[in-house]
Amino acid sequence: KRHCQSSVRCFCSCMTFRAETLAKIQRNLQEKQRSVRRSRTGSRLPKRWNHPVMDVVRRDNPQEILRKSLLECHTAGELDQEGRVPSEKLFRRFQAELFNQYRKDVRLREFQALMQRSPLLVEVVQSEYRIDLEKLLPLLLQKAEGEEDECDSVKSFQSCPTAAVEGRKSEKRLNLLNVHLKYVTTVARAVKADFELKANSLSCLLCRVSFGSALGLRLHMKKHDSLPDVEAGGGLKTVKCQLNVCFQYDQKGLTSPLKIKSRQPGPVYVGSVFVYHTSTLLFPVHTKLELLESNEVRSFLLPNHIFFKSYDKFWLLISCRKVNEQTEYIEHYQIIVRTVSPPLRPGQLDEYFPKLELTALISNNLQMSKEQTLVERILLDAIRYLCTTGPSARLTIANYCDMLEIMIHVHDLNVQLDLAKFQADQAVIVPTEVDCQYRIDTVHFNALPTNLAAGDIINLTLVDPNRGNVEIRGTVVQVLPEHLVVELEKKVEANCSCQVRLQVDRLVCRLELQALDLVRRDQVASLFFPEVPPTPRSTIREIKAWFNPGLENNVEQQTAVRNIANRTAYPLPYILFGPPGTGKTTTLVEAIVQICTRHPSEHILVTAQSNAACDELAVRLLNYLPSKNLLRFFSRSVEKRIDELPEPLKQISNLSTGSYQWPTWEQLDQTNVLICSLTTCGRLVQCRVRPSHFKHVFIDECGSASEPAALVALAGLVTTSKKLCASVVLAGDPHQLGPVVRSELADKMGLGMSMLERLMNLPVYRKDPQTNQYNTLIISKLRRNFRSHEALLRFSNQRFYENELIALAPPQEVSFVENWKFLPNKNLPIILHTVLGENESSFGRSRMNAKEVEMVEFYLDFILRSGINGRTITQQDIGIISPYQLQVQQLKQLCERHKWPAVEVGSVEQYQGREKLIVLLSTVRSHTADVGFLNNVKRLNVAMTRAKALLVVIGNSYTLQHDANWFELVRYCKQNGAVVGKGFGLHASRIVERTKRERMFDALFAKDGGKAKVEG
Repeated sequence: KRHCQSSVRCFCSCMTFRAETLAKIQRNLQEKQRSVRRSRTGSRLPKRWNHPVMDVVRRDNPQEILRKSLLECHTAGELDQEGRVPSEKLFRRFQAELFNQYRKDVRLREFQALMQRSPLLVEVVQSEYRIDLEKLLPLLLQKAEGEEDECDSVKSFQSCPTAAVEGRKSEKRLNLLNVHLKYVTTVARAVKADFELKANSLSCLLCRVSFGSALGLRLHMKKHDSLPDVEAGGGLKTVKCQLNVCFQYDQKGLTSPLKIKSRQPGPVYVGSVFVYHTSTLLFPVHTKLELLESNEVRSFLLPNHIFFKSYDKFWLLISCRKVNEQTEYIEHYQIIVRTVSPPLRPGQLDEYFPKLELTALISNNLQMSKEQTLVERILLDAIRYLCTTGPSARLTIANYCDMLEIMIHVHDLNVQLDLAKFQADQAVIVPTEVDCQYRIDTVHFNALPTNLAAGDIINLTLVDPNRGNVEIRGTVVQVLPEHLVVELEKKVEANCSCQVRLQVDRLVCRLELQALDLVRRDQVASLFFPEVPPTPRSTIREIKAWFNPGLENNVEQQTAVRNIANRTAYPLPYILFGPPGTGKTTTLVEAIVQICTRHPSEHILVTAQSNAACDELAVRLLNYLPSKNLLRFFSRSVEKRIDELPEPLKQISNLSTGSYQWPTWEQLDQTNVLICSLTTCGRLVQCRVRPSHFKHVFIDECGSASEPAALVALAGLVTTSKKLCASVVLAGDPHQLGPVVRSELADKMGLGMSMLERLMNLPVYRKDPQTNQYNTLIISKLRRNFRSHEALLRFSNQRFYENELIALAPPQEVSFVENWKFLPNKNLPIILHTVLGENESSFGRSRMNAKEVEMVEFYLDFILRSGINGRTITQQDIGIISPYQLQVQQLKQLCERHKWPAVEVGSVEQYQGREKLIVLLSTVRSHTADVGFLNNVKRLNVAMTRAKALLVVIGNSYTLQHDANWFELVRYCKQNGAVVGKGFGLHASRIVERTKRERMFDALFAKDGGKAKVEG
């Protein structure tokens, strides 16, 4: 006990010593601050309003704060024309300003005493003060002059340098405003002859009254909340709108254009254009009488800084009258100004350069250097493993990221090496009809392009005698046999000589490698290798009504939509297996609309490999969802073709203002459905969109996207540590063309296999061996084909789709070709026309066949002139397909010569997802030992399923028999009597198991270390 008492006494004495020490230090600090204050201010303020820290800064005295408070009351409309102001409102403003400067409160009686000493006070009337406006007038005029300088268009434009500086200072504020017009009404009244409105006059456009002072006009304007009341009389009447007015707010400029166009058949006079705000003077945009002809558009400029004063209560008033009439029309618009959140801004994206050892290995055609480093041996073993291992065992959870990373780097290096060979030192650039687009003939290059594609980067070096070498950057727009079409960053002199170098755009490669880094970070590789199906949900919410009536009798589509909406596959991806013409896009749209209806607060990401697929989804969704719920997020490259976009699509996009804008965070939160390409999804990841933002992700065309490309839309965007935050839907067809891979080696390694195809090969997604049915909780196969004639569908149905597809196309659309006199089999709308032409190769590895071009010309000319069975066939009804780009160009030139501009000619890749009533297919290959890349069975399937009513295949039936799948097609046509042209025999012995290129790859990885050379 004594020990405890001693401890307490010791503790208390210690605390007393500390308190005395702290008090002494505080007194010394306050004394120093007072001395600093007296030396800096030279005056003393009331003791209660002193502050030890804030007093070192220069502040207003109480009378100055009172005058400021009165000016604020006047601006807010609380000071009336007789000088009366509510005492409580004035006290609150004074109290707030005083606290802002001194960090002290003021009592009401102290404020009342201050008011009694103020020279501005006339009298106190109950709860109001009456202020002497004559004494306050100089202060009001001084403030008004400052505001007029800001609002006066003439002064603003005369002080452009100053405005430019201020514009740069307030650039952040400019980006936070959203300004648009809303039409209110139009009134008509008689013209007042004795009233003239001038830019610098103190007049009211509404009342047509002039004032002697700015204060008088300001006080008068406070009673205007809108146009004069029509019901009050005065010769006013409401009429229909007289003008078309468009205002486009420029976020980055100092001014924004206001465009006016007459709706009348004849000319009109535009008299005055004014912007009106309840707390400021009228801002004169235009005050001169100007003649506006019919269909003429006149532009006026509004300074952007006038919208910084307030974010509401802006009005636009336009007066006009018709020629030879004495009626004046006043158009009334509301200018809606809103603050918006800052736009998305992508963060830094790493370069992700490949390892030097891998670069050396690919450059040396997979031959190791003499040193044979350990890293080189590991990389070569990895490439050999990927090329020689079956697709089902190639990727595992353990090697998932590492193997995909090697594939991406190999693809990147091969394309770069190919483009490096394609260069010219004395090329001539010729301008085209499109601005900044030029033509460069391929004869100037030292090698023919084998791996060149639209979007690749081109670097030109122009020799300028005055400035030396000038570097200009551009992109490849089109690759043709005779020339390239390139788009440069700026205009250059026509027909000048330059040096040309090409390089690949690595953005997609870098985004895919970033996605792999995020998969590693979040440890989610195992989510893409599911082994067991999810536990069935206890309750499944049924769908009572379908937005698209076409789904009412389609069980497969209904099952898919119901399970997607109920997230039955989560956390596994749900696969929508959509063979050609089965309504895959229709099913996706219905599922998205059902989710939006059920869960209006949830966010959905809809993406696809191509912009065309994204646009198609967005346009279809507009039929069911309000435009405010949709956002089509375009990449910056689409801005170049903004005029080609449909107007409804443009209005829901980030190009709605006429130029590219990053969406804001507010738009992202308020939008239910965001539609963008897979590449643009990578930009969302860079912007650090939180992983829990999107609850659903739909990837359309997933079968034509590589696995890393699909990961761009998932990794980091909807993944956290070992978790997938959204339900994922993968839609596509593994039997149609897969990803476009520009490197044969990377394709052999497995980059050409999509995530959808790999997942469908896993046991969990396969059919049940006992029931021979898919588990519809995680995968649905659509079976009803609404596109093609049953005979056209039969070959692909038996060969690729297990004979499960049901032909339900309308007979009146697809059966009119039956019994056509030129059909070898009157019930089979297929013609195999054998042509023994010679294929020519003059454009890298591409080929052409002149005899097949002649045969296409014969069919086109006959069908367009004569029709089929009395039905007129238009150019839009016919499509021409060829696997080779050189043949495609020859066929396009054929159509140009015959003036058939509406006949669409394209490669198999370009026709994927498309359909035509009649399709002519030119196979080109003739008298060769194998069919080359025609052995891709997916290419055959796509080519066979584009036609709705008639398919004409033109080719060498002997050469086509070298491939097993083409052999089956030739046998199908011959057995069904659908062959014309040169006779031939069927011999299975003609089938070549491995093409020449495939044998070269086999030799490259032979165990004996064969050194066959394979490029790319």
